[in-house]
Amino acid sequence: MRRSAGRLFLRRGWGLILSFGLFLCVILGLGVLRFHAARKAYYLDSINLSIQQLSNEETALKQEISALAAPIKIYSYCKERLGMQKMADTETLAVHLRGVQVAQKEDAPAEKEKEGWHMRLAWLWGK
Repeated sequence: MRRSAGRLFLRRGWGLILSFGLFLCVILGLGVLRFHAARKAYYLDSINLSIQQLSNEETALKQEISALAAPIKIYSYCKERLGMQKMADTETLAVHLRGVQVAQKEDAPAEKEKEGWHMRLAWLWGK
């Protein structure tokens, strides 16, 4: 009986040591995962901060552009810097084009033919 009790104790001792070692490995693995997750969270926070800064800069630039392109700003610039004045009477000129051919609806199928499969294979015919 003593032998079996001694062997049982050794088995329990090795089992206890192995289970404790396995427990330490699991704790170590979880610590490494926690560290890795913290690094990734810091990286994402820095990216979000830069996105926020760039969004604020974009908003400021859009406001600046809209202020520069405002009609009242353009009008005052033209009046003050360029010396332009508002005209009370304006005239409209009509320009009649002679000798200029305007595209007609009949030419539309020919244009579609040029855009179709004929142009993809034009290199075969040397066009």
